[in-house]
Amino acid sequence: MMMKKMILARCTLILGLAFFASNVFSQEFTTTTWKGTLNAGGAKLRLEIDVIEKGGEFTGELRSLDQGDAKAKATEIKIDSESFGFTVPRFGAKFRGKYAKDKTSVEGTFSQNGANIPLTLTTSGSKDGNTPKSDTLKANPKETLKEAWVGELKMGIMKPVMQFRIVTLASGKTAAYFDSITEGRTGFPATTSVDGKTLKFDVAKIKLTFRGELNEAGDEAKGTWSQAGRNIPLILKKQSTVYDSVNVWKNRPQRPVGPFPYDAEEVTFENKADNLTLAGTLTIPKKPGRHPVVVLISGSGPQDRDESLMEHKPFLVLADYLSRRGIAVLRYDDRGTAKSTGKFDGATTEAFARDASSAVEFLKTHERINPDEIGLAGHSEGGLIAPMVVGLRDDVAFVALLAATGVDGVAISISQSEAMLRAAGTPEEEIEIALAVNRAVFAVVGKAEDGADLTKELEQAIETVILAIPESIREEAGKNLRAAVPNLNRKMKSKWMRFFHSYDPRPALSNIQCPVLTIIGSKDTQVLPDLNMPEIQKALIKGGNNDFEMVEIEGLNHLFQKCETGAMGEYISIQETFNPQALSKIGDWIVEHTTPIN
Repeated sequence: MMMKKMILARCTLILGLAFFASNVFSQEFTTTTWKGTLNAGGAKLRLEIDVIEKGGEFTGELRSLDQGDAKAKATEIKIDSESFGFTVPRFGAKFRGKYAKDKTSVEGTFSQNGANIPLTLTTSGSKDGNTPKSDTLKANPKETLKEAWVGELKMGIMKPVMQFRIVTLASGKTAAYFDSITEGRTGFPATTSVDGKTLKFDVAKIKLTFRGELNEAGDEAKGTWSQAGRNIPLILKKQSTVYDSVNVWKNRPQRPVGPFPYDAEEVTFENKADNLTLAGTLTIPKKPGRHPVVVLISGSGPQDRDESLMEHKPFLVLADYLSRRGIAVLRYDDRGTAKSTGKFDGATTEAFARDASSAVEFLKTHERINPDEIGLAGHSEGGLIAPMVVGLRDDVAFVALLAATGVDGVAISISQSEAMLRAAGTPEEEIEIALAVNRAVFAVVGKAEDGADLTKELEQAIETVILAIPESIREEAGKNLRAAVPNLNRKMKSKWMRFFHSYDPRPALSNIQCPVLTIIGSKDTQVLPDLNMPEIQKALIKGGNNDFEMVEIEGLNHLFQKCETGAMGEYISIQETFNPQALSKIGDWIVEHTTPIN
């Protein structure tokens, strides 16, 4: 019954997992912490503000650390590519400032009671202004780690690593934090206590709790993770050091190690149409002359230039491999991510295509790049983006589609849901319920206007599904499904989600006249080969393209790893980042269609 309860509670979330599923938590919240010191008449007041983004809306809390840790709600939070501001009604104050170039600080003015005081705020996390990524999790010098509690959350399809840290402050007091390691969201303030044999953690900002019974040794707690109406079994184990994914990456066998036979340039380029700056790395073979180049386009969700996912960096491995074979490679951070400016949320696949097109435009003027041999390699959603870029310009020399889709988003989501649940060993009865929910939701969304509140219609659709559920589990399943409606409504209002589900890639594929490689793994459960490969081939043939190759490699998953089932839960535990056979095929094909300098 526990497994049924878990899957039924999760089935509606399958709708939001197109391509990459690492965004489960980031789709629910993103927290940014800013810190600064206010010099008010000789008195120095330390301030902190947490900004929480959920569903495109911002909420916040300001803390005055030197005034008894006084707290107040921050409102009118305004964030764009250049500025950041907020109002604190309780204190009659407001702040308006502009980002520094690297977005790690904001310089502005704190206004209160007629006084205008200069204030600089800096992020306590990564350079993109989000909370610290898991590979940048470092101890605060004013804090000493007391103990860390780490566990793997078994959510059927995914098994993300969760961590609670208990630290000792300089004052001698203790504090606690929560880290979603796999998701890369860390540093959420928490509270902790032990009541008899019960270990408790509470993370108020994301409405998360853990309650677990300690074993006799006191180093393991078996209990329940609760959040957003979901109750999931979780075992936490105590350890003396934090779980740090950067250490995991350092031990991956394919991590590139120098000396490198290529140069690596930190570059920026402008998307003038959308008024933002993309940052990335351009690797160029050391041999003199102008080199062929490929632009790597990442999959869905806010991805950095390495497409870091589940403690792997597939784009870093791919770029290293291709540059060693004489092909220059540009990989870049998505808009609003890491060192790139702009806002990720609210952007659709069409917007990301303009970003990729800007990358091509930048490379055309680079003195070490052959402007006639600029190609694209798009992974997952990047495979949707690449054909769009071809439609925006006539100078793309070749296209490599890596685990790309050939059908509309609704077909992708439904097929993906079924395949991933089945790969995770889900009973057929539960798969049928999940698919029924998907179909009911898409029927509602397909008739709705953009941005419309679908709560009422979704509630009615869910009730219809609940009536068809076997009576023995109907009550528990119904409770979980009803609780999921608000989150589901928010997801379906997303501009990206609505565009993705309505977009058919076949017309764009038909317009590609340059050489095309389509490559996919036979065990890809996120983009099914049998569904997508034939449609991509038909579209290319329909458009008159006679220079393309279709490759399916046995035993590889969506990340091109050698795998057992293709389930996403395997991604993090597989040591291989990018299968050598896939790397070789991609490299051979690009070399055959370009003229590397020997």
